[in-house]
Amino acid sequence: MGSELKIGKSMELHTKASKLMPGGVSSNARLWHSLCPIYTPCSIFVDNAKGSHIWDVDGNEYIDYRLGFGPVILGHSHPAVHERIHEYDEKGIIYALDNPLEITVAEKIRSLVSSAEMIRYSVSGTEATMHAIRIARAYTRKEKIVKFEGQYHGAHDYLLFSTDPGVESVPGKPHPASLGIPKAIEKLVIINQWNDFNAIEKTVKKQADNIAAIITEPVMGNAAVIPPRDGYLKFLKELCDKNDILLIFDEVKTGFRLSDGGAQKLFGVKPHMSTFAKSMGNGYPISAITGLEEIMEKVGPKKVVHGGTYASNPVSLAAADATLDEIKKGYVYSNIEKFGRALMKGIQDILQDRKIDGIVQGYPAMFQMLFTKQDRVYNYRELMKCNLNLYAKLQVHLLMKGVMVDEDNGEPLFTCAAHNDEDLKQTLEAIDECLPIAIESKMQIAKQRFKS
Repeated sequence: MGSELKIGKSMELHTKASKLMPGGVSSNARLWHSLCPIYTPCSIFVDNAKGSHIWDVDGNEYIDYRLGFGPVILGHSHPAVHERIHEYDEKGIIYALDNPLEITVAEKIRSLVSSAEMIRYSVSGTEATMHAIRIARAYTRKEKIVKFEGQYHGAHDYLLFSTDPGVESVPGKPHPASLGIPKAIEKLVIINQWNDFNAIEKTVKKQADNIAAIITEPVMGNAAVIPPRDGYLKFLKELCDKNDILLIFDEVKTGFRLSDGGAQKLFGVKPHMSTFAKSMGNGYPISAITGLEEIMEKVGPKKVVHGGTYASNPVSLAAADATLDEIKKGYVYSNIEKFGRALMKGIQDILQDRKIDGIVQGYPAMFQMLFTKQDRVYNYRELMKCNLNLYAKLQVHLLMKGVMVDEDNGEPLFTCAAHNDEDLKQTLEAIDECLPIAIESKMQIAKQRFKS
């Protein structure tokens, strides 16, 4: 199918890159399978991005619904962010000392996120969740961590289990998502099914004395978009409070995207700790570990080690400072709400009009369409019952129409403040035109998910 889209320059670059970098990429998730004319996973190379659009090196223009896997909340190359970072990049970008922006940004985060009584900065979401786990263990003096099947919390050994296990995997058994993870760590991870009240209650009742923390995305954002059942997050918090366990919200994807205070504000649940990244800096590398004061005070010399050469660098902080200023203005969420709702409704209408079994679930800022007879998907196992191959085929044809979504049905469609009415019209027309073509196609792309 790739021959119908001019990607010759990308393929030349990928061939060169493959001789220098394993797989030709710097992140496994950037490899696509469906588009490649070379019959092996390949990658599209980007020339530039602006607003809601992205251009590859072959000159193809796409409406972007991947948005860097979620960080771009304002739009690519937003002028307010550009202006703020250029105030600081001429002053030097790394000092090995503090700078005033650390305080400015921390105060803005604390004003938006009620659970963020104290804050430490890192560079990536992976670092943030890794440090959060260490802090939780130090505070509780316990070692085991509960995570949920289908949730991804970064590429560190502590939590890289059961992120996308195959349907043949044993439910509840930790399934390492990578080679090279010591078996000893597996003993410290407990896997539960998301949205199952009884299962998590039984787990805590049995293992409370050993569990340091339950870590969860408040909305599953790496297995399509799966909201919590009514009362589920509150139930987790109460369960943790009763058993001296910390509840950690991984808001790397949902933070400053679902609302200015993250998913915890949307659902009215205050976790003990949270991690933020992605939308916090509109694409610049920055993350934050936040939590209640008595927990975060475990960090420090001769206590919990946390550091990083690039943590709290002024350029990334300037991006976060500008981004947080913009989201406070209100237009960001009103634009996303209007556009996202219209897109979700438009897709659902197309599915109904064409009598295609499918649902659209999630939120205007991040959602997914799923080809299934189910009324709603509540966990990873139910996602795996959906027709993932049809979605992957649709993705190929949408690219040819200038609409970019990820080939992995588990990755959300993200919207940003820069998406507009013309984007909406073109996207819905493309989906309506491409769906019957994808259904007729005999391509077999996705037997299961691609991330691992």
